[in-house]
Amino acid sequence: MKVEGLRGIKLWGTSPSPKKSLEKDFKDFLVEKIQEVDQKQKTALKTLEGFATGQKEDLLELTLALSQADLSFKYLLRVRNKIVEAYQEIMRMQI
Repeated sequence: MKVEGLRGIKLWGTSPSPKKSLEKDFKDFLVEKIQEVDQKQKTALKTLEGFATGQKEDLLELTLALSQADLSFKYLLRVRNKIVEAYQEIMRMQI
């Protein structure tokens, strides 16, 4: 049985520090999502090329692929902007 969401946790011996585990998971999450957005962009481009060359005639498929790529890219930009805002806020803090 595979248990999702428990990456980085050892069942025997010492467990990793929560900070290190959290950093790795967040980094992996971001890399995974960036790759998903990239894949959607490539899929939309292939669908558009197929439609332009006449190999594919399904306008609904084209519209759906372009919409998915656009929405996923916009979502990625919003996440990036929130991360930049958080970083800037931390840099403004007085120590």
